[in-house]
Amino acid sequence: MIEACMNRFWQTKVCAFVALCCLVSGISGARAESLYKQDFQSTESGKTPGDFLLLSGKFAVGKASSNHQLTLPGAPLDSHGAIFGPDNDGDLVLSARIRSEQKGRLYPSFGIGLYGLGGHILKVSPAKKSLELFRGRTSVMETPFDWESGKWTHLNLKVSSQNENTWSVQGKAWNEGAIEPKSWQINTTTKLAPTQGKASLWGQPYSGKAIHYDDVLLERPRSAASGHAAPFQLGIQTWTLRNLDFDAVVSFAKKHGIRNLQVIGKHIDPHADWEEIKAKKAILDTNGLRAYTFGVAGTSMDHAFNRRLFEFAKFMGIKVIIVEPRDFAIFDSLEKLVQEFDIRIAIHNHGLTSLYGNPIVVRNIIQHRDERIGVCLDVGWITAAGFDAAKIYRNYKGRVYDIHLKDKTVEVTNQKLVGISAHIGKGDANIKGLVEALTETNFDGVLAVETDSPIFARQPDDFIRSAKGYYESLVNP
Repeated sequence: MIEACMNRFWQTKVCAFVALCCLVSGISGARAESLYKQDFQSTESGKTPGDFLLLSGKFAVGKASSNHQLTLPGAPLDSHGAIFGPDNDGDLVLSARIRSEQKGRLYPSFGIGLYGLGGHILKVSPAKKSLELFRGRTSVMETPFDWESGKWTHLNLKVSSQNENTWSVQGKAWNEGAIEPKSWQINTTTKLAPTQGKASLWGQPYSGKAIHYDDVLLERPRSAASGHAAPFQLGIQTWTLRNLDFDAVVSFAKKHGIRNLQVIGKHIDPHADWEEIKAKKAILDTNGLRAYTFGVAGTSMDHAFNRRLFEFAKFMGIKVIIVEPRDFAIFDSLEKLVQEFDIRIAIHNHGLTSLYGNPIVVRNIIQHRDERIGVCLDVGWITAAGFDAAKIYRNYKGRVYDIHLKDKTVEVTNQKLVGISAHIGKGDANIKGLVEALTETNFDGVLAVETDSPIFARQPDDFIRSAKGYYESLVNP
């Protein structure tokens, strides 16, 4: 055992040396500018958000379980639409999730649109088993798509300019519980410039069943002209800022130009009073920051306790929660909540003495669970346990949903591997190999910079500057 650990240790040493000598690009800052976001939580039941203009249909917010959703009634059986948000201009990406049901052989259809009534609409047509792209009322192209009744369907529509005379229109859809397709299922170009107008939601409740809408997001993608565009984003795990209060964390993130925060309970407590949580979210929104995830989150055998965590995540717009349950049995509760809220969880790893320190244990857990249960790969701890971060990432086969960008120098003390905190890029972690693996697999998550060192945590400015310097050397070698 010790001999095997020593072999892994020296292999990691060699990989780290190569990483310092030959860096590659592959990481970038925030990929998109958020222009509009609506999860309907602040809209009173029975009402429509004030910025929505109904073209037809009685769209109104209703409450399903603990969550507000925009609902189009199952009658009348006609085509209905609503426009919202700012006037569309330039390159845009619109996303939303939509749910309805069939009744016998009767099916609904629904979609999202950009650039007004004459613009492009991405539409799911279950009766035709297809995903269709329209310009106005004209069908442009379609591709097969197997819709699942009663489940949420995620839709993404992107319109972007290729040059002065050509526009690219791309779309994709996937069912609740499936992994987002890496490639666009709809992909075409047009010489027709986008029309004027706003983003839109569409629905045809031909089955007589209501259609529900949630998590509407309009973004401006990063332009290729603005610099290197890479699939990952940089963030901060606020455990690194554990000596700062919430307001100081906000100031720190803005100062260092990092938008993505993986928050800990000290900075935003999921079990705090809702008014406190709402106030802190408003501060993040005002300052252009986002709590993209939370963790490592406390979990319990008490299902109600865990449910509050998911309700918090839903309100915050969090798509993945980082967990490290003290008992394997807790996953039964978490899996039910993952399925109910359509929010992922990612299992964090510490050293080999922890429950999840050995990747084999983690793989055995996730292979028997919902695909939305995956991994938060802590690069520092996986290195300290004698493993190669790139190899372990590949072995998880697409189930890594978050990464703690941490580095450690590995030493052998009393015939045991010991990890000592190091500045990012200065330890033994195979970060180069990991970056190559992330690039090859189109990983589009966040690398949250983190340190376990109390010394670095007392001087977080120096630590983050060093991490960003290494990060930028990867982007612009």
